[in-house]
Amino acid sequence: MQSVEIRFTNDFDEARRLRDAGFEPIECAFGQHGSVLGPLALDHHGEESHREGVAIRACRDLYAERAADPRFVVTGTPDADATLAIVALAGLVPRTAIPTSFHELVDAYDVDPIGRDLLATPEGEMLAWFNQQPHLGQSAKGFQTAVAAMCRLLRDGLTATDRERVRKSDLHRRRKALDGVVALLARDGRALDVAAEPFALPVRRGELAAADPGRVLVVQSAVWGFDQWYRLAPVVVSFAARAGRVTVGCPDVDTARRLFGAEGLNHAWRALGHGWGGRESIGGSPRGARQGLADARATAEALLDLLMV
Repeated sequence: MQSVEIRFTNDFDEARRLRDAGFEPIECAFGQHGSVLGPLALDHHGEESHREGVAIRACRDLYAERAADPRFVVTGTPDADATLAIVALAGLVPRTAIPTSFHELVDAYDVDPIGRDLLATPEGEMLAWFNQQPHLGQSAKGFQTAVAAMCRLLRDGLTATDRERVRKSDLHRRRKALDGVVALLARDGRALDVAAEPFALPVRRGELAAADPGRVLVVQSAVWGFDQWYRLAPVVVSFAARAGRVTVGCPDVDTARRLFGAEGLNHAWRALGHGWGGRESIGGSPRGARQGLADARATAEALLDLLMV
């Protein structure tokens, strides 16, 4: 397999320097600093949210565009969207090895993962397998590990045994995610009791956003669990201790706008301070600025003050 050179940075100016040195930025969004874009303009966060996702553009329009010069600069977590974009841009697998249905699902799940049961389709099981891979940390090594896993997935596919393991692991993830609940807060800041078995509850989106008093859920979890957490509240503040990062999300753009006004969470990013940013429905704390659980709690309290309903 052809090798790729990946540089990781949490620094806006460093990303620009690497871009100017010929590295193509992939999802190099730095909150209110803005995004660092290369010739291919591969980002869709913040002020670039009008653009399509990076994987769908790379697979559909830009396959092997960087095969002769596979150098990339990245930041954040090596999710499937950014990783698949690198694989396609560098031409690391044949174009025919990337099914259209897969890169379309990666794009759709990246923008709006809530309400999508990945275990319902073969492509979903592939994406779930990737999401379950260990050691996909926020570093150049983490991105290299992710690229290798994506190439393996696209070249070899999944066996029946792989798919069964994926299903068992995802069911375990759903349960573990709920173990990380720290607090469920009402609009007036009161702490509320949390449902013991929320698996069957509907997602608190759209008209259901204000269906009961719970507004903001604070969690500390080592696993991704937004698909479960949104059953308890329409706003989730998630603290990841290992990364020292706080993520804030709503189930979708419509719900974010109902709760925070026409700009959704873009209004909240400005209120939370310099460096906070993302899209209308999800984003987080400044790159490179380590957060603690107390910061997550303070963020939740600040969000309560911004709620419109």
